[in-house]
Amino acid sequence: MSISAQKKPLNIVAVSGGLNHPSKTESLVQAILDELGQAIPIKVHFIKFSIIGALLGGAIYRHQLPQNIQDDLAAVEAADALIVGTPVYRASFTGLFKHFFDFVEPTALVNVPVLLAASGGSDRHALILEHQLRPLFSFFQAQTLPIGVYATDLDFTPEYTIKSEAIQERITLAVARALPILEWTASNGLHAVVVKSKTLQATQNIDINSQIELKQLLLSTRAHKVDTAESQLNSETQLPQTQFI
Repeated sequence: MSISAQKKPLNIVAVSGGLNHPSKTESLVQAILDELGQAIPIKVHFIKFSIIGALLGGAIYRHQLPQNIQDDLAAVEAADALIVGTPVYRASFTGLFKHFFDFVEPTALVNVPVLLAASGGSDRHALILEHQLRPLFSFFQAQTLPIGVYATDLDFTPEYTIKSEAIQERITLAVARALPILEWTASNGLHAVVVKSKTLQATQNIDINSQIELKQLLLSTRAHKVDTAESQLNSETQLPQTQFI
């Protein structure tokens, strides 16, 4: 059965790391959402750092975050797929973008498709998709989609809408390549049920200094479901705790 024939829309969470409004990054992510929405039924939760950015920086523990940001994190963990975008600051994603994902439960995004996007001042920052964003979501064992979208200042109008035909074609290609993966991984809300308990525990326990045990992330390749893999791992001998600095 194709996604378009399913009754429930795909649960998409979009994240824009742009701190200003209007924002080129928000415009880019919205254009990807628009293209995806024309292809399949989607339900969108759009997290905009232009709104929440100022509320993020002071928190060390997840439970210190305002409730609306805790809800945003829960939405990320329950998503069927993510569309994430960030502006390039000093050759990397923004610090608040990373700070936000530091609070995400480390196994909640296993196998979740993620479409990557970024905007920067020039083409010289285009490799942020491969050198910064893809490794970040590989840590979560998310399934980063094969085609990302990078746009420069020249691709936008003064009103921050996309004017470049090449970028619009890239967005169309990225969505077209994503659709078979989204169709294969669509869970119709089951993923949200699986990670609900993880979200509750993460809200109580996760902080930016949390130590992650290696076995939490090395899920068995023999298992097709995350809960099955975790059951297998829990029955094995616990590996020495590994510290990530």
